[in-house]
Amino acid sequence: MVAIENVLLAAESVFALVLTVIAVLALRRAKDVQLAFLAAAFGVFFLKALLLTISLFALSLTSGQVFLLSGSLDLVILTLFYGFTLRR
Repeated sequence: MVAIENVLLAAESVFALVLTVIAVLALRRAKDVQLAFLAAAFGVFFLKALLLTISLFALSLTSGQVFLLSGSLDLVILTLFYGFTLRR
């Protein structure tokens, strides 16, 4: 039986990758600095999902280490979204 966490994490990874690709394609077309922030934020979000998937199956991280990794990447993502929305 497949745990719901695995399915949700896989869906999150795929969705983040799709959003990253769309943002990079838009960046190549528009050459806007704010789109670079958006593409980077989605890329880090994909990296976070990928690292959590790897830690779920391969690494033996404690819950504290997973929380630290996830929280650190969340701060990076929020900073990049700030750069996308409020930086002029």
